[in-house]
Amino acid sequence: MEPIDLLLKNLESSDEEVRRGAVSALAGFPFSKVKDSALLALGDESWRVRKEAVDLILSVSPGDELARELVLLLTSHGNAGLRNSVVEVLQTVGERALPHLVEQLSHEDAGVRKFIVDIMGGIKSSSILPQLATALGDSDSNVAAAAAESMGAIGDAAAVPHLLSSLKRDDLLIRYAILEALVKIGTPVPIETITPLAGDPILKKALFECLGVIGDLASVPILIEGIIDRARNVREAALAALDIIRQRCSREDFMRSSSARLASLKGSESVEYLISMAGSSDLKIQRAAITILGLVGDLRSLDLLVKACRSENTIQSALDALRNLVIESGSSLQVMFINSDEEERCIIAYISGELSFAKGREIASDALRDSSPMVRAIAAEAVGKSGLTELIPALVKLLGDDHSEVRKRSTTALVRLATVARDSVAESAVTLAESADPDCRLQAVKLFGALKDAGHLVFLSKDEDYLVRRESITAIGELKNPETAGRLSMALADEEADVRLAAANALGWSGFADDTGSLALALDDSSQRVQVAAIKSLGRRGEAPFFERVAELAASASGMLKISALQSIVQIDPAKSTPFLERALKDHDEEVVSVAANLLAAISERR
Repeated sequence: MEPIDLLLKNLESSDEEVRRGAVSALAGFPFSKVKDSALLALGDESWRVRKEAVDLILSVSPGDELARELVLLLTSHGNAGLRNSVVEVLQTVGERALPHLVEQLSHEDAGVRKFIVDIMGGIKSSSILPQLATALGDSDSNVAAAAAESMGAIGDAAAVPHLLSSLKRDDLLIRYAILEALVKIGTPVPIETITPLAGDPILKKALFECLGVIGDLASVPILIEGIIDRARNVREAALAALDIIRQRCSREDFMRSSSARLASLKGSESVEYLISMAGSSDLKIQRAAITILGLVGDLRSLDLLVKACRSENTIQSALDALRNLVIESGSSLQVMFINSDEEERCIIAYISGELSFAKGREIASDALRDSSPMVRAIAAEAVGKSGLTELIPALVKLLGDDHSEVRKRSTTALVRLATVARDSVAESAVTLAESADPDCRLQAVKLFGALKDAGHLVFLSKDEDYLVRRESITAIGELKNPETAGRLSMALADEEADVRLAAANALGWSGFADDTGSLALALDDSSQRVQVAAIKSLGRRGEAPFFERVAELAASASGMLKISALQSIVQIDPAKSTPFLERALKDHDEEVVSVAANLLAAISERR
């Protein structure tokens, strides 16, 4: 038996794997000899065999004759697998199959015509729009609807006039398909051509989804009517579309088109619908409902909007909505604060800092005296954000609070207020600086830093508490006032290594004079951290007179000292540092070798 005969026999096997293997092996023969078997395998009961047949046929790049035969297979009845395989092949063949598909558009079987139209849509060629336009008028509504779907899949705006014209057909399926196609194409159309469909309850949802994509401000009235529809899915579609249009337009234009109509919903049952939609599992619907509730301005939504600030997914939408609402709801928000639990009081205190409104100051003032440390901390932050300078005395009192987070946020708030209420903050800072409590003096350092008050910082840099000294030296360094260089140099002799470290880091700015060579002396510090900081600062300053001293460490030190020294001598004099880097390439420490190699490469690139 010839090998090909054996394969053909295997195609009749009851074993799926044998049949699949036989189809795969057909690829080893001229396709003309196995074509009929390959086409037959397209209708095999096993999807794995059919897939093998599809791959085989596509591998030979079907020509006109084979494409015509494949199209004719679509007329076969009772074998869905065959039809699906043929559809896959023809869609992959693409435009070469179109002429043969067009030939069958007038087939007497509506099912065949629908298959043809579906394949055309899958090929996505604008060249067959005229044929699809003809199919759009097919007497069979399934074929016409498929033509609309295919036009949508192609996405060419040239299809829009044909689609709009076919909306006149009083057929629900066709109209629904046309609306979906318009959404996919995305080209704006005169809304009067599609809004009459709002009279059909079944089409409302599809219409509103369509308006969300192709509609403009002229769509706003009908969409606002839609958000009070009794069907929830229709309301949600209208709400989503309205919010999409809002995002596409400027706030001024949207408000001009919608404010009066939205305001008319205030006090109506519609607000309950919106509140209900804000509880949707769909985040887009949640945000849209929250946004529109803010524009409606009904106080029934206040509790919902406050609670929406608990979630990072909705907090921004809720704040924007509250911004529109608090002009008249401030008193209600204050009452809510008094009667809420701790979590909600935290949220309301936060809101008072994010939004500027009349009752915000009173809410913040109450919150600063709250029994909950977290509420007090958030309120302190809110005062700083909203610039409530009249509450500075209350903030100063909180600097002595029993809870560190309250103290920390109160200081941060005062730092923010330093730019708008310098005198008040300075007075508070002086009071803190004179406190017997070192923690209060630490807060004073932060305030004097914000005030750029070098004199008081120098004074505090001599404090008995080393943390106060360290923070003061750090703050002095950040001010970059050349007149304070002497104090930084003296701090290099402090008894605490942390203070010396802060000074060594600060002196890295070349604007600070170091006439006494204090940084070079720090190379012999008892703390390796201070030594490393001094080395790095000498490098940043580019101190050429100290190249040899740092180079000694690059040659003799190890670990971070050696690495820092290598980096610094490159900053001071790249050319002179090369021999030291080359020697470092032989170091036993892999990290040292890696740093040296990178530094040499950088020097080479600059040459």
